[in-house]
Amino acid sequence: MSTQAAKEAYCYTYEDYLEFPDDLRCEIINGQIYDMTPSPTTGHQGVTGEIYGLIWDHPRNQKHGCQVFVAPLDVVISQDQVVQPDVLIVCDRKKIERTHIAGAPDVVFETASPATSLKDRREKMELYERYGVAEYFIIDPDARFLEKFASIDGKYGRVGIYAGDATFCIDTISLEICAKELFSE
Repeated sequence: MSTQAAKEAYCYTYEDYLEFPDDLRCEIINGQIYDMTPSPTTGHQGVTGEIYGLIWDHPRNQKHGCQVFVAPLDVVISQDQVVQPDVLIVCDRKKIERTHIAGAPDVVFETASPATSLKDRREKMELYERYGVAEYFIIDPDARFLEKFASIDGKYGRVGIYAGDATFCIDTISLEICAKELFSE
């Protein structure tokens, strides 16, 4: 598989995905395969771990009913849309299945890398917008900032760019976090 979307006319589905070799790290967006190799960098993993660590018990402590997950975890939004967001929040417990999330999460965090940044800002943003993900965050671990997009009348608008001492809010679970907490010194 190439690092770009497969050019075949074939529309891949979740059933196809389940048959892929275990060592093939990929996502399916609009029926096309997107390779996820190489593996994430230590900076990517550090930031992803920080955001997960900062939010994982908040919904439970606040009795929101939401649950926080970290990749790798398949999110089957539809039969031809299978992604693995870095961190996600799901509030509808009926979507949580033993092997995957069935449907769109409420909140998604993607930790961008040079290899994934364009896909995060184009294909994934359009996908999350189309399927009603309420809040979408893109974190840039190298530049040490994050962007927040929120769905307003079904369309994403950029709420803000946060760095340093700036505080952002995950509205779905009513949690404020200082941006610099995501980035290890």
